[in-house]
Amino acid sequence: MKQEAIPLPLELDHAGTVDRLERLVQREREGRLQAEAIAERGLRELYDSQVRLALLQRITDCANRSNDFSDAIDEVLKEICEHMSWAFGTAYRVDGGGKVVSCDSWYSAEPARLFPLVEATRERTFASGEGLPGRVLRDAHPHWIDEAELATDFCRRVEAALCGIRSACGFPVLIGDEIVCVLEFFARTAMIDKDAILLTVTQAATQLARVIERERAREALVHDALHDAMTGLPNRTLLDERARAAFDRLADNREGLAVLVIDLDGFKAINDTYGHHAGDIVLIETARRFENVIAARCGGRRRGDQASWRATLARVGGDEFVVVLDALPDPAIARELSGALIEALKAPIAVADEYVNVGLSVGIAHSSTGYATVDQLRQDADLAMYEAKSGGHGGVVTFSEALGAERRSRMAMENELRDAIRERQFTLFYQPIFALAEGPGGSEKLRGFEALIRWNHPERGLVEPGRFIPAAEAGGLIVFIGDWVLREACNAMARLHADLTARGHKPEDLPYISINIAPQQFLQPSFSAHVQRVLLETGVPPERVRLEVTEGVAIIDPDQTRQVLEQVRSWGVQTSLDDFGTGYSSLSYLQNLPFDTLKIDRSFIASMHDPKSRKIIRAILDLASNLNLSVVAEGIETGEQGASLREMGCEFGQGFHLGRPLDEASAFALIWPEGKDTDA
Repeated sequence: MKQEAIPLPLELDHAGTVDRLERLVQREREGRLQAEAIAERGLRELYDSQVRLALLQRITDCANRSNDFSDAIDEVLKEICEHMSWAFGTAYRVDGGGKVVSCDSWYSAEPARLFPLVEATRERTFASGEGLPGRVLRDAHPHWIDEAELATDFCRRVEAALCGIRSACGFPVLIGDEIVCVLEFFARTAMIDKDAILLTVTQAATQLARVIERERAREALVHDALHDAMTGLPNRTLLDERARAAFDRLADNREGLAVLVIDLDGFKAINDTYGHHAGDIVLIETARRFENVIAARCGGRRRGDQASWRATLARVGGDEFVVVLDALPDPAIARELSGALIEALKAPIAVADEYVNVGLSVGIAHSSTGYATVDQLRQDADLAMYEAKSGGHGGVVTFSEALGAERRSRMAMENELRDAIRERQFTLFYQPIFALAEGPGGSEKLRGFEALIRWNHPERGLVEPGRFIPAAEAGGLIVFIGDWVLREACNAMARLHADLTARGHKPEDLPYISINIAPQQFLQPSFSAHVQRVLLETGVPPERVRLEVTEGVAIIDPDQTRQVLEQVRSWGVQTSLDDFGTGYSSLSYLQNLPFDTLKIDRSFIASMHDPKSRKIIRAILDLASNLNLSVVAEGIETGEQGASLREMGCEFGQGFHLGRPLDEASAFALIWPEGKDTDA
């Protein structure tokens, strides 16, 4: 049987309804409060985000307009400290030794209250792992100190406590994986929202890294513009800048500055033999050794009460180096250093699985009241270097007034020689060369001539070659003069041959012409072609031309010397080794180089009364006979010398006793009167 529901009293039904309504209102109120909290939090986060974006925009703008770190860091520290309400911020740069070094850039809104901490932080250096900056450097990530007074590894906690500092943090500034800077901040309150702090400071650090990258790029450009790319040494531009600054610092007496100009001896031969890569190796190793010598001698030294002197080593081009010595307490230091540099290069340098040696020629000039500019000092040091080079390898010459006068005179002569070349002021004289025992009754018979240049100076008259050839060689003019001599002598001999042939002389009786060739001329790449062109254009028979060279060409480049000699001899031209017996390795040249004739130096003929000289002459004659070479004795001044040479078997001779150098007409007239050969 179905049971019917019993209705509740009216009062109880009303109470339940009210209770439900109250619960509904409460839920609505709580929902509204939650919504308001969410909205408020969103607005606060939006505001904080906008503030942070504005901060980062200011930092980005600062980074974009800054080209170096020091311009940007002060503003970045200020912006971060004010944004975070932090008491103090500072920065450190990472040095080459793996430490962080304070760059003395910091910010505090209340510097007076932070004075103990600021002073304890400025100019501080931290090793890796030491202190807060050192831990950031070691670990490459941020570090925090939440209770500064309790952090036993916080080395500035006493100063921090005096300033009311409670917390600190440090952040790395990274370029790739490299830490280039560390930022450090201090606060009087706890640093709670570390995620927000990390986001803000890390983004600011990224902008600072961009500034450092641009700074490095600019420094690299400046470095490249002021340094030699191969050796890393200062180049001419930086040397000039430092030298002028050093000169401007001199006292009124202009003492204390020295310039060393250094040139490598034998460097061209290394380049030619092993290639330019080998030459680069030599230059790099030379620069390294020079740097070591200079660092060992001037770094940190003191002499009496004088501070240690300073040195700038530069490569100014090719194989030339310059050292500027500043604040020298003793002029002797320059020469001592030059000797040490020469000594440093005595050890061979490894090149292409072989070892090569180079020497130095050093010129020194010291400042004095006679110099108005450092450029004048450089020029005089350069003159001294060339003087050292002309005296042999490994020399050191200090500039003097006498040397300056000599060099200025030589330079003046070089200028005159240029005018002489342009105005054709040169003329040739011809000294006869005789067969010592071919004439009737054993008298000498003229067989050829040696072409000897004279300078027909408009004021000084005829100038002997010994007075101007050294200047021509030093000034690079000898090539032009030598080429003129070659052509003029061949032209003259062609004219003589034409006259003699017309007078009935046989080709085999025609005299030859001997022409001196300077080393610089002989080693020109176009020398062989020039000789061939002169022979063709003048028409002189090649077998009646003899080219005389000295051992100097073999010393400079033996391989090229051999190639040139072989080529000209293939045309019929004969070759002669001049001044034989005066070089230190003549026999090796005879073994390796193709010569037809030896010329005994006049110094041996002049001292024939000395048994030693007679033995040397006899040895030369025996050697020539064994090698099937003819011999010409130079400088026969007396009949006794001529007779002795004839008795010893010398074939040919020349000298004042036999015939002096004469102009073309007078010299060639010796060959005939009335169209016939004559004995001289």
